[in-house]
Amino acid sequence: MKVLIVGAGIAGLAIAWRLAGQGTQVEIVERGVAGRGATWAAAGMIAPGAELGRDTSAMARLARQARAKWPAFAAELEQRSEQGVGYREIGSLIVAQTAAEADALQAQAAELANESGGDAAAWLSPDRLRNAEPLLSPALLGALRIPDDAQVDNRALCAALCSVLEKEKIALREQCEVLSLVVRDGCARAIITAQGTIQADRIVLACGAWTNLIGGVGAEHLPPVKPAKGQMVAIMPPPGKTLPGSLIWAEDVYLAPRHDRLFIGATVEDASFDVSVSHQARDRLLEAAARVIPSLAEWRVVEMWAGLRPRTPDDLPVLGATGIDGLYLASGQFRNGILFAPSIAEFMSGLVLGQPVKDEFRAFDPRRFAAL
Repeated sequence: MKVLIVGAGIAGLAIAWRLAGQGTQVEIVERGVAGRGATWAAAGMIAPGAELGRDTSAMARLARQARAKWPAFAAELEQRSEQGVGYREIGSLIVAQTAAEADALQAQAAELANESGGDAAAWLSPDRLRNAEPLLSPALLGALRIPDDAQVDNRALCAALCSVLEKEKIALREQCEVLSLVVRDGCARAIITAQGTIQADRIVLACGAWTNLIGGVGAEHLPPVKPAKGQMVAIMPPPGKTLPGSLIWAEDVYLAPRHDRLFIGATVEDASFDVSVSHQARDRLLEAAARVIPSLAEWRVVEMWAGLRPRTPDDLPVLGATGIDGLYLASGQFRNGILFAPSIAEFMSGLVLGQPVKDEFRAFDPRRFAAL
C-alpha cells in the first residue's frame, strides 16, 4: 500500500515517520520547503498547563495526552536522526499584572495543588517570583508556576524529521504544489501537481491553512480551514544579560527563551494568506513584553516573521477520515501543532492502516461540519 501525504509540516512529517516505521510505502509532497510553514513560525511551546489550565474539553485531553508522549517522542527522534531537537522541561510562569489576575491565579494554584498532591503547580509571591526570574518587573503581583510545561526547538525538530525520513528513503517532493485530487467512484486515487500525477492508495491532507485550496473535491467533503496569521519577534539581550529560564505568559503576550534569543508572540489576525510583517505589530509585541520585563527595551530585535496557522470555526483540529474513501485529514491544529504532533502521528498512521477511531478523537472528525 502506498500512502501519499500532502504537506511537510510537523504533522505530515511525523505521520510519514510513523507510517514508514510500520513498513508502509510513503511519499510526501510539499508546496514550499519542508518545515518552513506554520511549523517554522511557531515558538515550540509544549504547554497545556499554561494554555489550557483546568479545561476538561476533548482538546484539553488531547493536549495532555500529547504532552505525556513528548519525552519519548523527542528521545526517539534524536536517537534515530542523531540530531538534537532542543526538548526541555522548563516550566511556565503565568504572571499577574492586576489584582484580579492574582486572585484568579492563586485560586487556580490551590485547586491544582489539591488535585495533584502539591506537585503540579504553585503560586509564587512577588518576592519569590523575582528570586526565580530577576528580570521580571517589580510591578508584577506574583505568578502561577507550572513545572510540567516544556518546549522544543521546532526548527531543529523538522530538520531531524527530514533526516530520519531521508534515512528511511521516503520520497519528499518540495516546491510541488498540489492542484487537484483525482476522485473516481467515490475514492481518492491520485493527486495532480505541477510536476505530474501521483497515484496512491491512501491520501492524507496535512497541508494546514491551504487545505481548502485543493481542487477536485467538493466543499462538502473538506472542513472549513482558514489561515490565522501570527506575527512574532525574536530579540537578543545585551552583553551580561541572560534569558529567562521559563516560558512566561501574560494576558496579551508570551515569552519563550531559546538558545541566545527570546521569542515574543504572537498576533492572531484574519489576513488571508498575507505573511508580511509590520512595524505596528512589532511595537505592540515589544511594548507588551516590556511590561513584563522592562529591560527588554534595551534588547536588539534580530528577527521578525509571520506564519499561517490552520484554524477551524470551532478552533478544534480536523483529524480523521472524510466522506471520500481513502482521503484523510490532519489539519486545523491552530496554535497547537507542535504540542499535538506525537498523538496526531500515532492516531493518523493507525487510522490510515485500518485501526478503528479512538473515542478520544471522535470530537475531531472532519465530517462534523457537513451538516452546518
